[in-house]
Amino acid sequence: MRAVRIWLGVWRMRGVHHRNSGFGEALRRFLRHHYVERQIYLRSHGQVQFISLSPFTQAVFLAIAFVFFSWIAFTSVNVIFKQQIIASKEQRYLRMQSAYEERVAQLQAAYDQLNGQLVISQERFLATTRELEDRHRQLTTLMSQSQSASSELEAMRRRYAATTRPSPSEARENTILMSVDHDTELAASGASLGQTTTRPQKNADAETYVVDGAPSGSVDMSGLAGNAPQNGTASQIDARLAQLDRGQQGFINSIEETTDRKIKELRSIIAMTDVAAGGDLSKGSAMHAAEAEGGPFLGLAEGEALAGAGEDQAFAKQLHRVSQNLNTVADLESFIAKIPLAEPVAGYHETSGFGPRVDPFNGRMAFHAGEDLATDYGAPVYATTAGTVTFADWRGAYGRLVELDLGNGFRTRYGHLSRIDVRVGQKIAFRDRIGRVGSSGRSSGPHLHYEVWFDGIVRDPSKFIEAGHYVFEKQG
Repeated sequence: MRAVRIWLGVWRMRGVHHRNSGFGEALRRFLRHHYVERQIYLRSHGQVQFISLSPFTQAVFLAIAFVFFSWIAFTSVNVIFKQQIIASKEQRYLRMQSAYEERVAQLQAAYDQLNGQLVISQERFLATTRELEDRHRQLTTLMSQSQSASSELEAMRRRYAATTRPSPSEARENTILMSVDHDTELAASGASLGQTTTRPQKNADAETYVVDGAPSGSVDMSGLAGNAPQNGTASQIDARLAQLDRGQQGFINSIEETTDRKIKELRSIIAMTDVAAGGDLSKGSAMHAAEAEGGPFLGLAEGEALAGAGEDQAFAKQLHRVSQNLNTVADLESFIAKIPLAEPVAGYHETSGFGPRVDPFNGRMAFHAGEDLATDYGAPVYATTAGTVTFADWRGAYGRLVELDLGNGFRTRYGHLSRIDVRVGQKIAFRDRIGRVGSSGRSSGPHLHYEVWFDGIVRDPSKFIEAGHYVFEKQG
């Protein structure tokens, strides 16, 4: 015991000496405090033996025991709760698999929806483009029809301009057409222009159809047939298709408006002559189609009942109206081309009009069946429209006379000629020269006596010439 006390005293002194030696020293103090050296005594056959256990050895054994019992606890828990752990893992795996499959299903549904929308958009785009292409072909046909409708009158205008333009050999005989004030002439002639409020005009160039809202004021037909943007989005493609549709609709609206106005002007011109376009004007346009077509005839109302009314049917109806308008324009222009509207001589002045007058020879009242157009002696006399010569000789007071049968009930007479350049039975084209101005027969000076007959009744030539101003004035 004394040795123990000495050892403890020494230990205390060492503890005081090493108080500040750090964490390792503190740990050693803790172990020495709780794990003092112990001895295990073993007695066998009357002999006593002992085993000393140092603090370090005790700590090692304690650690080994802790690890051993922890392992036993862990293995026991695993053995006892093995099924629960496995079930938990399986549930977590199933949840992960279910979430994955749900995500895959959502992606597949989104893909199917997108693919369906793409297919629908493609079909709608193809259907719309086919419709636009079909409309474009129809509009192109209308344009061709519109251009061919005026071909006969255009040729007459060019011919008229050529015969009224002064040439070196006939500088004294031909003069530029006089400009006639519209309001004054209407008041003098008493002609009715129907619903038109502006003077009918015709340009030498092709008609320009203006579309409201178009940037340049007109529609380019090649642009209407242009391709849609290849790399554009769906909204850009829809906007392009809508723009093309508006352009085509505006174009046909412009054509319809132009043809309506043109029909009114042509009918006003015919009304100025006090003659009617006899017969059905639609007969001459029934065979305009150049391609083989057929099928049973269905009226618009019947066709719409079968097909159902819609935007396409509305466009088809408008297209039909425009086509009918163009046919009517062609027939009216064809009828006008057969009316003697041109001036038979150039650079004239009227000396005696149609109707009652004082006879220049006996001073008594008489009826003048034509119009006297005074100009230079020998000035060329032109046919006011195409026809056949039915008389070309001397006829009493007319002197040298040429009479043309123009067809459609029209006849024209050219009297007091100094020379006749045609013969009976000869086919005469528009503005062909038929003779020269003279003073033969019952005449007081060089002039042309000009008569117009329709359906066996003599008409006022000045009305035909005035109407001709509206047809030919832009070519003078």
